[in-house]
Amino acid sequence: MTTVVAFRSGGQDWAVDLERVQQVLAARGLLPFPDPKPGVAGLLYRDGETVPVLSPLGAASGQVLVLDDHGTSIGLLVDEVVGIERVAGEAGPPPAGQRSPLVAGVLAGRGPLLLLDVAALTGWLAP
Repeated sequence: MTTVVAFRSGGQDWAVDLERVQQVLAARGLLPFPDPKPGVAGLLYRDGETVPVLSPLGAASGQVLVLDDHGTSIGLLVDEVVGIERVAGEAGPPPAGQRSPLVAGVLAGRGPLLLLDVAALTGWLAP
């Protein structure tokens, strides 16, 4: 059994491992950049720290999943967090023809869920 946080963004159903999620916040406090790189939404201040927020999945507003990538906090702007879901079995491979490194695989939840690769998301910030 795998426990994930299910969310929707860009018309797709996604999931991320529960242990990678630090917090779910409203996107109200998001400070946009004047000239961001593609897929970068801005900054969010949380508990005295600045968290970069990305939006590579097509969300323009909604909620921010604050994720942990081995000690580094990163925000992901999503349309809607659906909730916590327990999924039987392991993730299958990414769908054939998938180009984005953000899709680590597919889970069979209430419907197919694209599994987010948090490390690939963090790599989005690389120069």
